[in-house]
Amino acid sequence: MTWNDNLLQDQERAASHTGTHARMLAGPGTGKTLVLTRRIVYLVQEQGVAPDRILALTFTRAAAHELRQRVMSELGEENLPRISTLHSFALRQLLRNSERLATLPQPLRIADDWEERNIILEDIKTILGLQRINEVRELFNQLSADWQRLAADDGDFTPDPRFIGAWEEHRRVFGYTLRSELVYQLKRALEQLEAFTLEPYVQHLLVDEYQDLNRCDLAVVRAIEGRGAELFVAGDDDQSIYGFRKAHPDGIRRFPEEYRNVVDLPLRICKRCDPQILALAEFVAEMDPRRVRKETRAEENREPGEVALLRFENQHVEAQGVAGLCRCLIEQDGYVPDDILILLRVDTKRAFSRLLEQVFKQQLAELDISLASDTTGSSPLDEPDGRQVLSVLRLLRNEYDHLAWRTLLRLRRNSIGDGGVTALYTLAQRRGETFSQTVYEVARDPKLLPRFGPGVSREVHEIKAFLERAQDAVNAEHPDAVPIERLLDPILTWTISNDESRGRVGQLLVDMADDAGTVALGDFLASIEASSQRIEQELTPNSVNVLTMHKAKGLTASAIIILAAEDEHIPGRQDAEPAIGDERRLLFVSLTRAKHKLFITYCNSRTGQQQMLGRNGGNPQRTLTRFLRHAPLRPESGTDYIRRRCNG
Repeated sequence: MTWNDNLLQDQERAASHTGTHARMLAGPGTGKTLVLTRRIVYLVQEQGVAPDRILALTFTRAAAHELRQRVMSELGEENLPRISTLHSFALRQLLRNSERLATLPQPLRIADDWEERNIILEDIKTILGLQRINEVRELFNQLSADWQRLAADDGDFTPDPRFIGAWEEHRRVFGYTLRSELVYQLKRALEQLEAFTLEPYVQHLLVDEYQDLNRCDLAVVRAIEGRGAELFVAGDDDQSIYGFRKAHPDGIRRFPEEYRNVVDLPLRICKRCDPQILALAEFVAEMDPRRVRKETRAEENREPGEVALLRFENQHVEAQGVAGLCRCLIEQDGYVPDDILILLRVDTKRAFSRLLEQVFKQQLAELDISLASDTTGSSPLDEPDGRQVLSVLRLLRNEYDHLAWRTLLRLRRNSIGDGGVTALYTLAQRRGETFSQTVYEVARDPKLLPRFGPGVSREVHEIKAFLERAQDAVNAEHPDAVPIERLLDPILTWTISNDESRGRVGQLLVDMADDAGTVALGDFLASIEASSQRIEQELTPNSVNVLTMHKAKGLTASAIIILAAEDEHIPGRQDAEPAIGDERRLLFVSLTRAKHKLFITYCNSRTGQQQMLGRNGGNPQRTLTRFLRHAPLRPESGTDYIRRRCNG
């Protein structure tokens, strides 16, 4: 296949542009990933660019995996350029230059989402004597926001000194770096360290989802460009939805002003959405007078599609209506459960998804239609079994992994508990040691902790004995380079007694290694540390899937049902720009996930747990979101619509 096979004219022009920086404005379904793939093929095959001179940065691990697979199918694995998330790229560069990073704990170890929530936040809450975990989370969010918007560089940096002191003490003992500071640390190193080196010279830098970059991310792109790279950025300001990490659509809007000689390469033909779906989405996008005007249109000769705005009396009638609609789509329209995606703005304490599950079991059990909800972001690696497996893998890589020791000592069935872990931390802090140093000292001399020492000593010797057996089983002095599948069987057998759980955790780890494009333990663990589950998505096959609207970005479905499209949730508590703009764009992204069928529901009132959520929590009254009140779409009774549609 040649680089331009089956490309539309505007796609071919974008894929083959060279000589200047370029901004590819790519609305939903216009073939952004296809063009990025073919551009890489064009550079290698037609321009003779060495693959290792090409760097492609994506926003999520899933996007990196998809682009990597597509390019590999065209060029082969031997001609694969460097494709990764921005955070993975930052971690890789920091690891390459770790001996020059005196301000970060060594060896460089990134705390993942579970460790941040269950170790770091909990410990600092205790150290500071705070009552609620949200108080600590807000302190870290502010610190992260300062990094992302470069507040420290502007002199606008006033963190709470007690918090900073507690955090610095805690990370000295546990030796971690936060994921949220990765890109900032890379940016600072590129600017301040003369000897800091990047991977081989980047001749062509491709940046996907440019609208999702925050100020710190943009500074890293600028630093790479300053070393001679030609920029090709792709994205859509209408799909900028990550304001919580200080991303803003102005990044892609101002790109032609920030760089000289920029060529705009718009993609105009949407091959995903039927015309009525795209028209409604464009109406919502046009409500932002500052958006970059585009001429996105559905490809010719498509059916108009089906769009309905459905009003229900309350959440119980709504859930029954959604179940009936799914039944109709499967029985009458010939869809399979995978074709249907239900999107929620929020699902606090699973208030929405739990009710849907109950109704689906009542109404659709005989059809074997299951509902899979992933609105909490949890995974088997967040459960005790999976977390222990991951911790053992980390100790095989580094026997002084402090967070891994902390996790195993707390989660394994022993007599240590929170009290023993706290005592170990206090002893480490008092002696000026790291956590694992203290663990080994207590294992050798249990009298250092009279109450918990014997239990700690037994645990450490048992864990160490297993690590030695596992290492012997793969005949490896350095498991860091061993394929993860060779390590998994003995670890899974030792840590997990339940067959189902063992299979679930093992398969997830193998799939994650495949997604990361690596088999070696060291690279695999680095990829986990650099990616956040908050923005990744996993779909359950053979099921109707329920996701939050944020997690639906990058996905498509034949039929989309947007539940609870009410002003109390969209925009919810947001009352000013830029937050309201984020909510409007989030709705636009959700609407454009649909290929052929789009159903939007809202209620006149909500009771019980759902009544307490959103703006004006406690008030049962609900109203349609302001972003659809003036849309060219008339609300109608959901019950009547579904009865008419499904029963003729």
